[in-house]
Amino acid sequence: MLRSTALESLAKHLASVTAGFSISSAPLGRPDAVRKAAEESEKLFQDYAKAKPTKQDAYAAALAFMRGQALDEQQRHLIASALSEPIREAAGARPVGRSNFSSLLDAYESEAQQGYLWRLTWYGLLSSYLCFDPLRASDAEKAGWERLRQFLARTWSQIERQGGNAVVPDWIGVLRSDPLLLAENAADSYALDYLRGDATAVKRLAADLAIPESSWFWHALVVSAVRRSADQPDDRFKADIARLLSLIQGRPAFRDEALELILKRYRSSRPLEVHLELRDFVVRKDVWKNPKLRSAGLASSWNRVDENVWRMVLQWVNWANLRDFFEVLAAMRSSDEGRLAFWSQYLEQISWTRLIFSSQTRWLAHSNPGVRSLIAREEGSYATMSSNADVDAFMMQLGDYVVVEFGKTPNAAYVYIADQLPFDPYSREYAGTSGDLKAGWQGEKAARFTHHHGWEVDAATELLRLGIRPDKQSGAAAASRAQRAADTPPPAPPPKPPPERPFARAMPPAAQTSAVGPDSRRSAPLPHPPKNASFSMAELSALVANYQGAFIDDRRAGPASGSSASGRLWVEDPQQNSSLAHTLTLKGFKWSDKRSAHYYPGD
Repeated sequence: MLRSTALESLAKHLASVTAGFSISSAPLGRPDAVRKAAEESEKLFQDYAKAKPTKQDAYAAALAFMRGQALDEQQRHLIASALSEPIREAAGARPVGRSNFSSLLDAYESEAQQGYLWRLTWYGLLSSYLCFDPLRASDAEKAGWERLRQFLARTWSQIERQGGNAVVPDWIGVLRSDPLLLAENAADSYALDYLRGDATAVKRLAADLAIPESSWFWHALVVSAVRRSADQPDDRFKADIARLLSLIQGRPAFRDEALELILKRYRSSRPLEVHLELRDFVVRKDVWKNPKLRSAGLASSWNRVDENVWRMVLQWVNWANLRDFFEVLAAMRSSDEGRLAFWSQYLEQISWTRLIFSSQTRWLAHSNPGVRSLIAREEGSYATMSSNADVDAFMMQLGDYVVVEFGKTPNAAYVYIADQLPFDPYSREYAGTSGDLKAGWQGEKAARFTHHHGWEVDAATELLRLGIRPDKQSGAAAASRAQRAADTPPPAPPPKPPPERPFARAMPPAAQTSAVGPDSRRSAPLPHPPKNASFSMAELSALVANYQGAFIDDRRAGPASGSSASGRLWVEDPQQNSSLAHTLTLKGFKWSDKRSAHYYPGD
């Protein structure tokens, strides 16, 4: 029998050992005490299996690396967990972006192939991979991070074999269950649940691998959510778009890739309708910008998608611009005149638009939400009007032509040949006069039409003459209307005036029966044309007589008509027929914006 003193000594020794395991004072043999001891031992093991050097030691090794110093074996272990750490002394640059980073990876790979790479060193490299913050990374750092991922993917099998069938650290168990974490689509397994609002699995993963909030993983999770949603049926995918845009807004590192996927998938969906949230997000000046800026080299992100996708969003923007210009701006001045409905027939052919805002419109942006939204959407692409405080303008390109519309009548619309514009289409400011947007009055135009009653038929005819037809899907009625207008011969001109009164048809009835009084705007024409004119007054009268309501107002007539002898020969056309305007321009007449009439500049 053991002596009592020996037993007492053994009991004291056992008590000391069990106290070191933080086991309670419960007597040995109790199952709960054994279980608790096992759990504490497991935790101690896992802590050792994820042990990292102190931040100070790791930072010192990273700083030495950034300064180009050769690293010994101990320093290579220390720096493994600091490869994604910004180094203050190097202006915030990170080791993964250094030119000698590839050599460092080669040293790690050589050790791994020989079986010498310490598992804790590999875990440090894994931590650097998971802690990489893409929002503040240079292109070189992103490239280095990708090389690190490839290295981990290549060497994972060797690290995994080291664990065998024994108890392994938690992080090895996680990688065994999901080796795709080292692949390009690392977050795909968690994306759909995350999109649907269930973050249980991804939060557990983040805890097991110590993934920080700033990690690239959360940004990649958004791209994966887009990719998984794109695999869903059209209705399910479209229902996800608002949520996806919100996720992209919060995690924007891979925004361009995510938007590219969304836009391409939406283009293939049916029905293909305007998606307002998607349009307003992608055209923001801090995202992809307005698609019409692509041709000017100011929105290069649109080069990521093909022509069909770009044109889809361009049509969304063009439609919004058309609608807002005529429903918001022109409507404020009661000047729509059916123009929105008319130009909507040509929407698919509009490849470029530009808005020119007056000073009054820009001032209204402070109080009018619709105007404010329009100007914000056109930020970086709109121009301003300098000479007319309340006249806005709208430019749009249809094929080989550029159309200029004004927001306030009686301003006419002008059509110019796109590569022969008499003004710079990208100018920041326009006068809005015959010096630029209205240069068509000097003959430099392909067509011109006004917005009198029934103007749509004349406009469609002019456009058809230029080879511009309504879009096929805009409706057979709209297309046939333009075709009928082109095929229908013009009405027969009225009889020519009697020889003894050659100007009677061009004069209003009052002028035919009485002298023109001092309060009348119209003066009886003189029998002789202006000096150096290429026409006779009889020819001019016969021309004007072909257009209902048009008349000659000859202010050269002198005191008998109540006008000064220095007046000019005018032709007024309340309906502003484009064919009459074109003929008058060829004869040397000029246009007066102030009077909205033609005049001959000679005496």
